[in-house]
Amino acid sequence: MPRTVWYPGHMEKGKKRLKELASQVDVFVEVRDARAPRSSSSPLIHDLAKLKPVCVVLSKKDLAEDDKTKLWIEELSSCGMPAFAANLRSGIPGGLRGKLFGLSGHKPKWRELRVAIVGIPNVGKSMLLNALLGKRASKVGGIPGITKGVSWYRANGLLLLDSPGILDPKADRQTNMILAWLGCLRVDVIGDYETLSMQLFEFLRSLGLMPRLLERLSIAADEEVKAEECLAALARRIGALLPGGKADFERAGRFLLESFATGKLGPFTLELPQG
Repeated sequence: MPRTVWYPGHMEKGKKRLKELASQVDVFVEVRDARAPRSSSSPLIHDLAKLKPVCVVLSKKDLAEDDKTKLWIEELSSCGMPAFAANLRSGIPGGLRGKLFGLSGHKPKWRELRVAIVGIPNVGKSMLLNALLGKRASKVGGIPGITKGVSWYRANGLLLLDSPGILDPKADRQTNMILAWLGCLRVDVIGDYETLSMQLFEFLRSLGLMPRLLERLSIAADEEVKAEECLAALARRIGALLPGGKADFERAGRFLLESFATGKLGPFTLELPQG
């Protein structure tokens, strides 16, 4: 039976450490996935925003729909969280560094600007960190590799605090499904590839995005076709078949979810501001 909560010990330790270090930070940068800015928001951000200014970076903007991403930028900015959209593989958003200094009121001549990068797993925190640091970074404590604690890095007038991805153990099922579709949460935490892929079909149908998905998957079917039939058609197209020619739903589901999470099916936005 799938677990309903996945909350490794390093997440709880990272959460406590972040709150302890908040007094030493000038500004927080929260990284979210532009495809689902609400569901991919850090569970800590409202508490952290009470302590220091917050700037939001909507990563993977190339995997989201531009017009809807603009609505999110407007919404977040109107709530007091200046927001930028970026494909972090191409570098940091223009104006981000200046905004961080402006939000904090920090004077560079006294010391480096202290910035903490926060967010849930796999939204692009490390990619943003590397883009801000460039090639002249020096690490200040911590251990390399996958971040399971907090680590400081220094470069370009910045002292950056890296932190582990922290999930909300109390998130509802729909939020967890969306995070699994985006690759931010392990599929086996809440279900299996077959079930979650059929739920993705139905969710995109509810948003009116089923025709686009079927086209990207090269499936010739009416948009009202059942999710199970869609998955069976996908299994036949990619050769995911069991003995006797029966569709391998688990393998086809894995193909669908991995293709969706990595953006191989093109841009999709799963959430809009104000519901």
